[in-house]
Amino acid sequence: MRIERFQASQADAVSRLIRRDLIEINSSDYSQDRIDALVAYFSPEKIAENSQSQCTFVAIQDDQVVGTASLDNFGSAASPDYYAVTVFVLPELHGQGIGTRLMEAVESEARRLGAEKVTVRAAITAKGFYLKLGYSFRDGVEELDDNRNYIMDSTLANQRRVSAA
Repeated sequence: MRIERFQASQADAVSRLIRRDLIEINSSDYSQDRIDALVAYFSPEKIAENSQSQCTFVAIQDDQVVGTASLDNFGSAASPDYYAVTVFVLPELHGQGIGTRLMEAVESEARRLGAEKVTVRAAITAKGFYLKLGYSFRDGVEELDDNRNYIMDSTLANQRRVSAA
């Protein structure tokens, strides 16, 4: 498995992957209306459009896109606030380290850009994943925001380094 930068030709595969994950995994924690809205949002066209402003990575295994993660700056140039905005892995491949490898790429890019931390809006089903990676609840408060996500941060300077072994 390898991690590489997203290419526009991968938009259909990334869209299918995200939509599957939303329907098969996230739908157990979110309303059907919310899932439907997210499925509509993550069209191939929107994936390609977002890649113009976000740093998007894909995980490739056997020439197939099996995961994706993106990083975006939600602050200003003077005061960057980097967010991992999407992390999705094919449902049947959860728990195999693909998400961890994608987050390593996101965090490495954030470091390269000078970020001191990365913030995620973690879905209910992803909370444990981020806790294992060393993320903690913003201000130490475990609560869901208006979109039923946890806001979690990781200070990059103190963060674990997972080997790619």
